Amino acid sequence: MAGKYDLVIINGRIIDGSGNPWYKANIGIQNGKISVITKASISGELEIDASGLIVAPGFIDLHSHSDMGLRNLIYNKATNRVMQGITTEAVGNCGSSAYGWTKKYAEKYEERLRKFGLNYKIDWTRLSEWKKKVEERGYAINIAPFIGFGTIRTSVLGEEGEGGERSDINENELNEMKKLLREAMEDGAFGMTVGLEYSVQRNAYTEELIEMCKVLAEYHGLFMAHIRSEDEMLIEAVKEFIRICREAGVSGSISHHKACHPNSWGKPYETIRLIKEARDAGVDVICDQYPWLKVAVLNVGEFFRIEGEEEISSREREKILEYMKDDEKWKKIKEEAIKRNQMEEEYIEKKKRELAKRGTPFRMPWNPTTYFVVAYSKTHPEYIDKNFTEIAKMMGIEDPWEAMRKLYIMDYGETTVAEGYMREEDVIEIMKAPFTAISTDGGTEDEPKALHPRNYGTYPQFLGYYVRERRILGLEEAIRKITSLPARFLNLK
Repeated sequence: MAGKYDLVIINGRIIDGSGNPWYKANIGIQNGKISVITKASISGELEIDASGLIVAPGFIDLHSHSDMGLRNLIYNKATNRVMQGITTEAVGNCGSSAYGWTKKYAEKYEERLRKFGLNYKIDWTRLSEWKKKVEERGYAINIAPFIGFGTIRTSVLGEEGEGGERSDINENELNEMKKLLREAMEDGAFGMTVGLEYSVQRNAYTEELIEMCKVLAEYHGLFMAHIRSEDEMLIEAVKEFIRICREAGVSGSISHHKACHPNSWGKPYETIRLIKEARDAGVDVICDQYPWLKVAVLNVGEFFRIEGEEEISSREREKILEYMKDDEKWKKIKEEAIKRNQMEEEYIEKKKRELAKRGTPFRMPWNPTTYFVVAYSKTHPEYIDKNFTEIAKMMGIEDPWEAMRKLYIMDYGETTVAEGYMREEDVIEIMKAPFTAISTDGGTEDEPKALHPRNYGTYPQFLGYYVRERRILGLEEAIRKITSLPARFLNLK
């Protein structure tokens, strides 16, 4: 009957996300919901002929940072998400959420945003209040909010240097952290995330995380982990994650699983085996990954921060260029960068020894001259995938910091580096595992920006390059990894 449905999609090949083979059918949608899937002829007010096309459920991104910097309160059209087919995203990842904090923490967050020119009054602390803000503003896609362990731990202990550097915490502090976690779970959080390579969170013993996850278990909450190391201690970090899930009795997912340094290449064969072994033993653990060979990309100028904290503005980039061209100013910012790096390396070595006494792993230092590799050079593309120690040799320069300076000037301040890079063989090994979902590790944007391509093209890269061109997976299995697999983990119906 004409007009029976608001919208019909006819003649498409349906891949329903279950992993089953495609089938041809027509879909009738009424009041925003699928009313019927049938081989019979149907009609509606609006009709889409999907002949020669695939019809699939909306994609679910398990690892989004759309709440960082209050993005989804600002870029609420989620244009880059919708254009990839994403209809649901989990936010609050890597232990950092835009809610579930104390008033004091909120004030510091507001101050941090002002440094980036964003004047936004944060008048909420709880997840329920943040959700209300998002609902009032409106947001184009569905959100599955998680509470960040780093947000909780920093709210209670402070930043590193204020108490957040401590590994031994007392019972009152642990109870305060548990209280914030319970509040978030009662407000509708899906679970808790951690970013165990990052400040404050990295100082927690495994036992502290187990105690927090036991609270999650009371609510049947989920645990998503940017694990302790994705390089030197990758296998130990995966073992720690599995131990936390097993002893706390929670379901968990390893976030953006990868081996991002040559010293860890090949290790995914063992980590995938460990996850499978845990699952065979009844521990409900999975992982997600993004289908790219570079980790987060940053401008080289960020090693020489003069004003900002995390991201570098074009104005600051010009100022750094000016300093680099002046020998005296360059000497000053170079010495400061080397000092910051030395302090960080000393801290890491100290904490590594401290945590090792109780069997907790710790990451290796990220030295700017050896760990990071060039991701983009406007004038010297031959330096891509090389670190600055290697580039210095290619230039005939002894000091890698001087090589960094020279390339940055030649590139007019546009040189970018990646925080690690992967071997494609390892990416494929992780991708093929039946318990691996595909995620973006990106966030919402409404206008194009010079960001990691994972923000704009993760699912086209996965479906276009790895599925259609490389045939690493069949299309039905690929769709399962971005629909029913993450839906099952999130307990979405």
